Amino acid sequence: MKRTFGTIVIFLSVLIFVTGTWAGGWETINSPVKIFEEGYIQVVGASEEGQTRYRAMRAATVVAQRDLLEVLEGLRLYGQTTVRDGMLHADQIRTSVDGFLRGATKCGEKFYGNRGYAEVCMRLHIRGKGGLYDIVLPLMKANNLMPKPGPYYKPKLIPKVISPSPPPKETPVVEAKPEHKVAPKPEVKPEVARPSELKTSYDGIIVDVRAFQFRPALVNTIVTEKDEIVFDPSKILSSVLVERGCGGFTTDPNKAKALLASWGSKSPMTLKGISVVKSTNAKISADDAAAIYVHDKKSNILAEAKVVFLLK
Repeated sequence: MKRTFGTIVIFLSVLIFVTGTWAGGWETINSPVKIFEEGYIQVVGASEEGQTRYRAMRAATVVAQRDLLEVLEGLRLYGQTTVRDGMLHADQIRTSVDGFLRGATKCGEKFYGNRGYAEVCMRLHIRGKGGLYDIVLPLMKANNLMPKPGPYYKPKLIPKVISPSPPPKETPVVEAKPEHKVAPKPEVKPEVARPSELKTSYDGIIVDVRAFQFRPALVNTIVTEKDEIVFDPSKILSSVLVERGCGGFTTDPNKAKALLASWGSKSPMTLKGISVVKSTNAKISADDAAAIYVHDKKSNILAEAKVVFLLK
């Protein structure tokens, strides 16, 4: 039995090596939320039937490259501005995107000899060295395509403690009537105090914007009710910006915490956005902006882009 199993394993290994195929299907990753969550675009190109292996593989590769370009052009730089808009605006960006596409890697290929057609899986990374952040963001700055800088947030006064409210004074216990409903506990917000007086230091941020039409982009920001900038690319270390962009994106609260944990965050705070501006800017309250300010002074959250946007 062991001998038979070993023979099967060897046969499959040789088959994969000879044909260059990967057993199983490939997931297409072409929606903006999924792309920014996973960190890459992935498409599967298919050729027409009735071709030789060489022609079918070549045709499937061309189709995959075309699909990659179509998805890439639709990604947002910020607000309503897309990669396509940037390519039309600047020759440098168009040339760099063309080179970026040539750097796409194959994640698998299959040839179906009985019908004479092929499928090719191709992937483009948006993070890391040579990724979209690394290539396009510097060109956006060089061609004045970055959002116009606004005033940066800085609290005029940091109160010693803003939350939560002190507990009410003790009152005599009164037996509740059957119809009496117990009032819900007040929501505990992140503590706001002077950095040196913080009892708990938060080292990551989850911005919950599930109530709004928020869109991931190369440049996402956090702003106050007065449109003061709390977080944008200028706050992020260059090396971190290439690897993480303007933070992470997910639709799952547990994944948000797991992603921050992978970046070294042990105690993230969750803030609720109060609105969204131009699809890519999350607006938060003044109290939450103050909380970010003081906890960032303690934990260096913004420079390390330990920020995850929770999307619907």
